[in-house]
Amino acid sequence: MNLSEMIKKLFKKQIGLDMHNPEHLKLVKKIYGQYNANKHIHEKMYRYYKGDTDAMRNYKFITERSNIKTNTNYMKKFVKEEVSYTVGNDITYESKSDNNEIIKDIEYYKAHWDELHDTNLMKYLLVFTKVYEIYYLNDNLDFCSKVVKPTDGYAYTNDNDKILFFIRAFKNDFDTTNQYIDVYTDEYIYHFDIKFNEIAPPTENIFREVPVSVGVLTLEEYHDSLYGDIKGLQDAFETNFSDIGNEISDFRNAYLVFTGCEIPKEDIPEMKKLGVLQAKDKDSTIQWLIKNINDTFIQNTLDRYVDTMYQISCHINHNEGMVSNLSGIALRSRLIALENKCELEEKAHKNIVKNRNRFLCMYLNLKKDKNYDYKDINALYTPNIPMDDLGTAQMLAQVPEGTISKDTARGLFSFINNKVTEAEKVKKEQDAEMPDLNLDEVT
Repeated sequence: MNLSEMIKKLFKKQIGLDMHNPEHLKLVKKIYGQYNANKHIHEKMYRYYKGDTDAMRNYKFITERSNIKTNTNYMKKFVKEEVSYTVGNDITYESKSDNNEIIKDIEYYKAHWDELHDTNLMKYLLVFTKVYEIYYLNDNLDFCSKVVKPTDGYAYTNDNDKILFFIRAFKNDFDTTNQYIDVYTDEYIYHFDIKFNEIAPPTENIFREVPVSVGVLTLEEYHDSLYGDIKGLQDAFETNFSDIGNEISDFRNAYLVFTGCEIPKEDIPEMKKLGVLQAKDKDSTIQWLIKNINDTFIQNTLDRYVDTMYQISCHINHNEGMVSNLSGIALRSRLIALENKCELEEKAHKNIVKNRNRFLCMYLNLKKDKNYDYKDINALYTPNIPMDDLGTAQMLAQVPEGTISKDTARGLFSFINNKVTEAEKVKKEQDAEMPDLNLDEVT
């Protein structure tokens, strides 16, 4: 029986996965083996993000010559720029039914989260084109989340994209030599060692479904990734950049050529000390043997590599000189290609946030006796780019009253991160400025 038939047999009645069932455990072991066999490509993508490229690993050394390796990590630069662009500003939320309580609860029950959580989630999504987010309760029964790279986990889904189980491989902070495996199912979280021996009792899963979101940037995965687009250019640039650096360093080891004369070996140190070279024969020639390097050709080649990387990645080189009076609108027009790319990345990130809000609503409904519907929540992303707030204010001043709501108008300004909180601040200020009115004194 092949793997596909095994899956259909085990799940044809939509039963939950039970790790104490030998057939279910056998299935998970097979999937874990496949995950291990195929994760090398994700490990290589992560190597390139960290600057550990093939160009640096396989750089050819020349004996007794300069062997400097020059690492120039454009991949990390581009990823960080896109992360800053998309989620550099905090994600805000709005209720489609104007239920402000649900927005307040989202912020309150996520207040203990790491401020870098969403930026790390986006970073790994761009590096791998796939990322996972696990949901759990900590010791204080707070709703928490953890980002898992595809090098450390794998979600097995059916034809309807429902997660049947999730495998997470990790090392304990206190034991970095041994690897452990957690298997997340609908009902329990099972804890194993690397040989799938159970090392702790299963943990109950309060969500009654696999508490994991799968973030997918593109169905082509690494074939449609920044890694796949510029890997060759990154390697070529680092190799040639290292070569020219070594050529410059090798000038220190240039050879001195004596023609038509012979210098005793013992005289060479003295001549080097005095800075004087003498040859008895008037036809003798003494000169350095050096390479004639075409600097223009080298510079043009390196510039072409860099320019091509910027073009393929849809980025612009901010180090290029720009006119001093460039307006925010003109600058944003230069970012149109990057902005279009980042909008697609926001949608992939938003899919994860949408499912996260679904699990958060489950938690609030179960533990806090709420009655929230995640479909009522809309996540709002504000690009971290220069915004023309003055132009926005002038535009709103010219719009006829009643055309745009105050809530929508507030969301158009880059410096307002939370429309609900801002509205409450305005109302509080208005109430404080309103004079007290004593009705007893009114005649």
